[in-house]
Order: sequence, then structure tokens, then C-alpha cells
Amino acid sequence: MLFHIVDDLPELRDILSSLIASKGHDTKQFDSAESYLKYFNSAAFIAPVAILSDYMMTGKTGLQLIKAVREKSPYQKAVIVSGTPCSELDASIEAYLCYSLNKPYHMQELFDLLDVLIQCEQSCQRQTGRHTDFCHTDCSHGLDHPCPFHSGDSK
Repeated sequence: MLFHIVDDLPELRDILSSLIASKGHDTKQFDSAESYLKYFNSAAFIAPVAILSDYMMTGKTGLQLIKAVREKSPYQKAVIVSGTPCSELDASIEAYLCYSLNKPYHMQELFDLLDVLIQCEQSCQRQTGRHTDFCHTDCSHGLDHPCPFHSGDSK
């Protein structure tokens, strides 16, 4: 399974990538929202299970990145990784996220999150036969808040 990591700090990208790889998954790293969006809009783009993005970066924020991605791929799974609880960053943020991961986090929190994202992706693939731009209405994979795709609030 492929995960995209967006963070302007190379050390944090590398650590997150190493943790994800330790569970047997692939990653692709990006140093900014702008570099991600360039790749996202290219012919070379390969859709991930989820985007894991830092919130506060040089240039666009992680939330701005996710909003831009959702304009073209409304059901792309996304996670904000931040040192500040997401509820303190932007009141509307949960409408755009599958999950948030607060720094510092324990490895098991990350591994549980990856498992849930993969379960959701596999469930959608079983229904559609492909990486999903569709998300079914019977999601039972939520960890920290209701899935935004099933609350009628997805953007």
C-alpha cells in the first residue's frame, strides 16, 4: 500500500517514512504542499491510500493542500500530523480529514491509524474494484471522529 508524506522538515518525513516502511508499506515524500500539488496534477501521479501531511509548512498549509486535492479527488483519505491539536488550528478542519495525528505520537498510534486507513481502502476497493474515488456509506473504521465522507460534510 502506498502513502504520501508531505512535510517541509526532511527529518520528520524520513522518520514517518521509515515507520510506515517497517510495516511493509511504500511511501512517496514531498517537501511542500506546492510540490505535492505539482505531482498530483501530473500524468505520473499514483493515488495513495492516504496523504499524511504536516499542518504548518512554508507556503500552503496542510489543510490548504487537502482542500485543493479534494477539489479533484473528493474522497481522497487525508491525515494532518501536527504539534497542535487540529481542533485548535481551524474549526472546519475535521470536515476535510479522515484523521489527525498529534505530535509527539507513539508508534502504535501511527500503526493503528495505518491499519484503519488500509481497512477503509480495502473495503472501498471490494465494492468498486479499484482505488476509490467513491466511499461507501457503511463505514465503521473511524478512530477519532465520524468519517467526513458519511456525515454529509465532505468538501
